[in-house]
Amino acid sequence: MAEYYNENRDSLKDHQGLPVGKLAKRTVLVDNEVTRVSFFELEPGDNTGWHKHESDYAALYLTDAKLFHTRIDGTQFTSEHKAREFKIHPVGVEHNVRSEANFTIKLLEIEYKTGIA
Repeated sequence: MAEYYNENRDSLKDHQGLPVGKLAKRTVLVDNEVTRVSFFELEPGDNTGWHKHESDYAALYLTDAKLFHTRIDGTQFTSEHKAREFKIHPVGVEHNVRSEANFTIKLLEIEYKTGIA
C-alpha cells in the first residue's frame, strides 16, 4: 500500500522537511483485503505528497497527464500519459509527484495488497 508518513503528506519517515506544495485531492473509493482504489484530481502544480508504495500498483489515467516525479534518492524525471493509458508500477517506490499540466489531471490508482497475479 502507499503509506504516507504523516497526515499532511509532507515528509518521509527519515527525511523531514522535504518540500511539497499544494496537495492533490485524493478520494479512496475501495479499500478491502485485496485492493485499494483511489481517485486523484491534480490541479496544475498539485502534489501527491511524499509516500512509499508497499505493494505493486497501477494507474489508469482518465485524462492526459504530465507529471514531475521526485524520488527519495534525488532522481527526478517527467512522464507524460494519454487518457485511458494503464500503467503498472513496481513495489517500493518512494516519491512525490507534481502535476505539470495546465489542466486538471484525473486518474485512478489501484494498489494490489496481495500482489499481482
